[in-house]
Amino acid sequence: MDILTHTISGLAAGTLVAGFCKAPYSKQLLIIAIGGLAGALPDVDAISLWSGFDATFGKLFDLTHSGREIYSAKFWYSHHGFMHSISAALIISTIAGVIAYLNNTRFKQFRLTAFIKHFKVNRFMHLAFILGFLIHLLEDMPTPASNWGGVNLFWPSETYIGGFGHIWWWNNYDIFLIVCGVFLLNFLLLALRFINNRVKNIVIAGVFCMGLMLSVVQVGSRDFDFAYSGSTNSYHAFEAKSKALQKEILGEDIYNSMVTFDNLLSIYF
Repeated sequence: MDILTHTISGLAAGTLVAGFCKAPYSKQLLIIAIGGLAGALPDVDAISLWSGFDATFGKLFDLTHSGREIYSAKFWYSHHGFMHSISAALIISTIAGVIAYLNNTRFKQFRLTAFIKHFKVNRFMHLAFILGFLIHLLEDMPTPASNWGGVNLFWPSETYIGGFGHIWWWNNYDIFLIVCGVFLLNFLLLALRFINNRVKNIVIAGVFCMGLMLSVVQVGSRDFDFAYSGSTNSYHAFEAKSKALQKEILGEDIYNSMVTFDNLLSIYF
């Protein structure tokens, strides 16, 4: 799945969590932003494709494999490895909590009871981070197996889960539009202060669940198998088929609008 859909999915997760946080709108916005950051973060492991990786990280850590080899391999630091696991979500969230606590105390002390209290006060931020992070992993599971065979969901286990090939890597415009709809609608609901909070929370949760169900239906409705392992000579044919399916699903006008938007971006979408 593309990074833009991942990020907006994280933002949508953030709106869900923010709805249950009785806090000023500014803090709710921070919670939403954290969800978006978490939605994008797992793909930081694709940094090995950076043209300067070998001359920087490769040299610093004396790596015996090139960045491109690392990306396609199944090392713990490869793409779809540790950073695509539940463990990573929990570890990073905990480390961020510790740093935030120490910064709050000006790095003078660490008391477990005080840290737990600090963690509870900021629990909605941690929850938004973990939820946004996990949604990214779920969105990657229906993509092809390629070199990984899914994501290393339960690291340090060596088992990879997913790689089903229900959808192509990119141009899943229907999923993107659903995700955007969930985010925008819930963001608007959060801004409407005259609505009873309990009612608002129910509606926000309902919108999120409806979007999730619609996405699952769309993922499962592709009348084509994109599955492959390793590399494939049919890459461009698969991508063309994915776009053809999007045209059938969305109709020509919406599809053309999405293609125009896609062409304006410098990222895979």
